[in-house]
Amino acid sequence: MAKVYDIQRSKLRWLTALVMLFSLIPSALLLTVGVLVLVLGHATKDVVFGVLILGLASTLLGGVVATVLYVRRETTVARLQTEFVSKVSHDLRTPLTSIRLFVETLQEGRVRDPEKVRQALDVIAVETTRLSAMINRLLGWARMEAGRRVYRMELESPAAIIEAALTAFEPQRLTADVVLEPRVEEDLPPVRADLAAMSEAMLNLLQNAFHYTGPQKRIHVTCARHGGLVAIAVSDNGPGIAKKDQGRIFEKFYRVARDEAEVVVQGTGLGLAMVHHIVRAHGGRTEVHSDLGHGATFTILLPAAVAAEGGPEGRSL
Repeated sequence: MAKVYDIQRSKLRWLTALVMLFSLIPSALLLTVGVLVLVLGHATKDVVFGVLILGLASTLLGGVVATVLYVRRETTVARLQTEFVSKVSHDLRTPLTSIRLFVETLQEGRVRDPEKVRQALDVIAVETTRLSAMINRLLGWARMEAGRRVYRMELESPAAIIEAALTAFEPQRLTADVVLEPRVEEDLPPVRADLAAMSEAMLNLLQNAFHYTGPQKRIHVTCARHGGLVAIAVSDNGPGIAKKDQGRIFEKFYRVARDEAEVVVQGTGLGLAMVHHIVRAHGGRTEVHSDLGHGATFTILLPAAVAAEGGPEGRSL
């Protein structure tokens, strides 16, 4: 994979050199000519030609800069997509390998003890569930990207959204020592939300906090009114997120680079992008606040609904 990145960087350097050779140098020459015409020319036509030349040079220079920035961004996206495909392929192969191994073992009759047969079947069931969840997440993201996901908006209590997310998170919470502290203000206004979609977004934040904390996991869930908004926040005691990463952490495929000494977190890089997409479809926004070594807080801000509103409403984004 590193070799592929080196090739991409080499191509980008060559492209930058070509742009400078065939665009920046002519732009500089045009600017020089325009300045000379304005300085040395005395007739009205000389001034007009000078202004036109400077305008042409400025437009060309601006186009070159925009092209370089666009190419750099697309190159970054292409690299992230390559990482994503490689990561997903590996994540899909791992449960498939386990399933195939245990199926072959059972088919060939190498295990006859009923207890061990049951254990093998349990492993197959767990890996199948894991595989299904992964595929469902990818399909869900594809629907969002294509604008085919429909949200059934209804008046929902913020407490109901949090409760649904915590219920879905419970099986994972029981697999480790987790101190989970929910705190919801009383008399919060309702929000217009798709309960399933918003609890899915909350679950993504809880799972993210679970994965990025150490053995002593502490997760705080708070919900409070914030002006005309309802703020639902998930905080953890993980390693935190660098300032340079906070501006891009909700981008699809983006994953925060970690030190080699830190535990590698499994995932596709889509979880926070899905959160951002779902919240935006609800007319809200997502925020992250973090300092390295002091954990992170992800906040979902949703507009408070007017109590008189009601009725289901479909919305696609």
